[in-house]
Amino acid sequence: MDCSINSPLALGNVKQLDVWFEGNGASAQTVLEGQGVCYNWDYGTAATRTPARYNRVELPTILNARHFAGVLAQGYTVPAGGRVVTIYAPGSVCNVLSRVANTIGVGLTTCEAGGTYAGYFNLGGFEGEGTAVPLQTVDRSSTAGLVLAKLQEGPPSGLCEVLTCTAGGATAMMVGGTTFFATATPATDATFTVANGTLPGLKKRFYIVGNQTTGNIVITINGIRVDGSTALVSDTMDTAAEEITLAWNGDWYCTGIVGGTPA
Repeated sequence: MDCSINSPLALGNVKQLDVWFEGNGASAQTVLEGQGVCYNWDYGTAATRTPARYNRVELPTILNARHFAGVLAQGYTVPAGGRVVTIYAPGSVCNVLSRVANTIGVGLTTCEAGGTYAGYFNLGGFEGEGTAVPLQTVDRSSTAGLVLAKLQEGPPSGLCEVLTCTAGGATAMMVGGTTFFATATPATDATFTVANGTLPGLKKRFYIVGNQTTGNIVITINGIRVDGSTALVSDTMDTAAEEITLAWNGDWYCTGIVGGTPA
């Protein structure tokens, strides 16, 4: 990062790192400028001291979502065996690969974990690493593209995921971060049991983006309601804008709830 008096004023204020992008072991893959990546935090054997776990990156998944590394400084073709890439770390002002409408200085946009759009920036989740503030007004909701943004620093945001729960039944979801539910017609109720947390202050949010018809989203929780004393066993949601936010501190404490049917 060059903050000298003669540094080019047109350049963003970035924190630049060179890291190893893990290949998929099968074929070359194309990754794009502004696409988010996470550290391969569990690389190798768990009992072995391996500092390279925070020098190796991969696309975001629901398993590495709390280890956001930054965004790619340019597009790359990554061979099956991997290669060195340059990323911009949290705290940087840089391009992010967006698939939402952005307004300068308004709201948040959060890196997506898993699926077709892994590493793209989508709806706003929690603040912290993996979330950005748009610094450009541009609509990328129809066609994904770059938008200038400030990558937030601080505790992990946990990233976000977008699920379309057409099959219903038991559904895999991220442990932390924000889970958004796109419009769907679940064949049966889509269900998820929130496992006990392992980190004090771990946050989890569920948000209905579009109506769920026929079936519901049913979240089972070992929790405490907002009043701090009454048990919260579950919450059933099916309507756009319904949501529930939880924080772990020995139990899952509900810190906010809109609509739904808590039990």
